[in-house]
Amino acid sequence: MSIGLLWLLVIFLIPLAGFYLLRINASLVFLSLCLGYVLLSFESRNSNSIAANLAKHHYAFPVHLSPSAVTVNLLLLLGPAVLSIILQFRSVAKHYRLLNVIPSLAVSLFAPILIVPLLPTNIMLSIMNNSYWLKLIRYQSSIVGFGSLVAIVFFWLLVYNKRKGSKKHSK
Repeated sequence: MSIGLLWLLVIFLIPLAGFYLLRINASLVFLSLCLGYVLLSFESRNSNSIAANLAKHHYAFPVHLSPSAVTVNLLLLLGPAVLSIILQFRSVAKHYRLLNVIPSLAVSLFAPILIVPLLPTNIMLSIMNNSYWLKLIRYQSSIVGFGSLVAIVFFWLLVYNKRKGSKKHSK
């Protein structure tokens, strides 16, 4: 097993297992990843200057921990998703846990497409030289379309079920 495949498996399996075990609403995390991508698209040009400005304040960070452009880009991309994960902890009812695997799969397929190009060059190249990465990239538009559809449908179901549940309790 190559190191690139191992990294790809880690990036794929952590969301899939984590969302199931922690009952995190994966549809909102998918939408948060989309938001992170939008933030990254608009602010990535500034990430070098943000990292340089933070590094100037070396008293705030030890030299070996000063943030790089890679770190700032990953924070822009993953920040909204991490915040959603924290806020959505145990938000999925136990009887919907298995159904939540579908949007979890969408997140698990979408996350590597967004994360890998931002990684340090040696890790990025070891992943991109893998045949599974090429298959993932070949189907990226289908993954995004499927994930978006699933996220919206699951979000609507969540809102509908909460309204339906609140009407039962109001009588």
